[in-house]
Amino acid sequence: MTHSDSSDVDAKSDKQGILPAAKAARDGGPDVLNFEIFVQPKFSKLELSAIAAVLDTANDVQTKVRFNWTICSDTPGLVANGNFLVRAEPIIEGDFLKDCMIIVGGDECNSNAWMRRVRAMQRHKRPVVMLSDAATEFVKTTRQAALPATTHWRDIPILNEIDDFSGLSTKLAEYGNNILTCAGRGHTLDLMFNLVADFMTPHEKADMASLLMLDSVRGFHREQPKGHAQGNTFLEGPLKRAIQLMEDTIEEPLPIGELADQVGISTRQLERLFKIRLNSSPAKTYKKIRLKRARSLVVETRISLLEIAIACGFSSTTSMSKAFRQAHGVTPNHLRKKPKE
Repeated sequence: MTHSDSSDVDAKSDKQGILPAAKAARDGGPDVLNFEIFVQPKFSKLELSAIAAVLDTANDVQTKVRFNWTICSDTPGLVANGNFLVRAEPIIEGDFLKDCMIIVGGDECNSNAWMRRVRAMQRHKRPVVMLSDAATEFVKTTRQAALPATTHWRDIPILNEIDDFSGLSTKLAEYGNNILTCAGRGHTLDLMFNLVADFMTPHEKADMASLLMLDSVRGFHREQPKGHAQGNTFLEGPLKRAIQLMEDTIEEPLPIGELADQVGISTRQLERLFKIRLNSSPAKTYKKIRLKRARSLVVETRISLLEIAIACGFSSTTSMSKAFRQAHGVTPNHLRKKPKE
């Protein structure tokens, strides 16, 4: 394993670690570190699986520390995302706190269910890890008091439409005030690896990386790969630059001819490239990117449809609604009124 990002990990996690020291086991066995994993309906299956995979593997490759975890929820019992079910224990109020709390992201993530728990963890100087949607909810709730903080890149433009969150980081993870906010999703595996690695020898870390099929681990301070173009090895050359320009100019879309000029090829070449590689046209791809942003703003915010139309490069709510209906079979107004399933 090449821990290629060791210089990228923030100073605290690189030197003394974010997790507290493990406690001696009562039975004389390995020292123990206890995690509380908080889930809500429609939790991220990817994030929960990544957490369990790293903790399981860490327990397999070393005997010095035992990583125990309990899945908890404000809706205890069977908690579901589609046909993926987990059994969650109820939250025990008071001082029954674990060594570390991890809040999994998801479509129905609601900070009202866990904010009191987070404050209790902070008072006891115990770390809380917030992934993707949970980080977004935390930032919304605490406003600028949450900084330093980050969340998944797709939520940052939405947050900035609600209020001024210009201080938000676009790093993969940020740590401050015993809160570790993270982009989540695929980075959850890297993040968990970094957290437990402080308790392991270099040989054990290499063994764990091999079992998890990792040849490198991204540190906390690497920039997130934002959008289809940034950091994407599946797109390259003029196609990647064109999509990057589209994502950077959603509010004021460029004419396709100007887009081609900035990329450095002719309009005909650009259209041919999109047809061959994406089976689409530059204009259709551009509209799809803008509509994706518009849909997020309609569903996740309460800002007016006119403001959303302007922010996504449409001349009016009528033109946005027409494009919306063609793409999604429903108008923005109906989508906003529709209850979340």
